Amino acid sequence: MISTSEEPQPWAVPTVSVSIGGGPAQTCRVTREPDGTLRLAITSFAMVGVDATLLWTQNGRGFSIEGTVVPEPANSIPGVYLRVDETAGGIERRRNQRVAVHVPVVVVLRSGHLFPGRTMNLSIGGAHVVVDLDEVGDDALMTLAEELTRGGQVTVELLLQDGPVDLTCQVGGGGDEPGDVRLLFVEVAPQTRSRIGAFLRTV
Repeated sequence: MISTSEEPQPWAVPTVSVSIGGGPAQTCRVTREPDGTLRLAITSFAMVGVDATLLWTQNGRGFSIEGTVVPEPANSIPGVYLRVDETAGGIERRRNQRVAVHVPVVVVLRSGHLFPGRTMNLSIGGAHVVVDLDEVGDDALMTLAEELTRGGQVTVELLLQDGPVDLTCQVGGGGDEPGDVRLLFVEVAPQTRSRIGAFLRTV
């Protein structure tokens, strides 16, 4: 597993990608409240008790965590509030630990273009994916650079040992090369989450 001494601090970056209850990803600002809760600067309704997944890039590293929606405190700033457990000032509750593992993938852009690649790391909530550029022509490379951008949505086929998994993803950030991206899984079915989790326990 990837380890780092740096604490995940979603409130320290300009924006994060968040998926509430497995729904569509949204981009928002996060504020840490005095009581340790996180306030998401979004106005959409979120049912109390539902899980939310956050994905962001911090100092060039990808992080993802999960929290639970809690009631909005009285006389507070409007937003969606999340509760996460704290350990030594960091966020640890059900943290999506990313495992360094190469899994074959196929990235499907909204235009329908297909690009094979592999994961560099993988968690239940997202993945760092690199597209294989060796066989990509100039026109396809331009399409990749135009469509695989931060905030965009793509489909990824993850080729697990027990069969393929299709995932809807939001692009959370990228590296220096086209096709080097960090993805947040959105609208993930419970069975799919279980399959990914079971796979990660074997590597």
